[in-house]
Amino acid sequence: MPKPSSPHPSPSQEDEAVSPMASAEYAVGALSDVRLAQERAGLRAGTTPAWYGPAAAVALAGPSVMRAWSDGRGGTATVAALLVSLLGLGVVVALARAARRGAGVLLARSWSSRLWRSRVVLPVVFAAGAITGIACWATGAGQATTQVAVFGVWGLGVWGACLVRNAAIQRALRELA
Repeated sequence: MPKPSSPHPSPSQEDEAVSPMASAEYAVGALSDVRLAQERAGLRAGTTPAWYGPAAAVALAGPSVMRAWSDGRGGTATVAALLVSLLGLGVVVALARAARRGAGVLLARSWSSRLWRSRVVLPVVFAAGAITGIACWATGAGQATTQVAVFGVWGLGVWGACLVRNAAIQRALRELA
């Protein structure tokens, strides 16, 4: 004889009814976690290591110091100054690559997006260097001194920009937590 149907569904019937809804909620939560992880990874990829700023400052100012030293010393010193300048440029490029690798996440940004991201900082740093150059010229400083001062200000500007950007990224990461 067949058993009468119970007004309450069996546990297996409840699982079948709840399962699609629970799966959808689980999937939404998982996607949210993935988006959050991607956002954190993107922010971390934009962080520059603490050593980057001082290294960039030295890489920018070093060749100008070498050039100032080489003025009036002759052919060998001029060639050495040129080689140090090329080495400094290579160091800046290598530092940028190392900073991106150090973040653990490599994001290939286009030049236009990099320039857009630096749309405020880059003109400010260049303007600070230009103002320093004008001030050196107005006070009668020599060409070598002016060049060292301008490149030093640019190097410090890069360092300062790195510190400001890292602080903003750290603040954003704290807000995501």
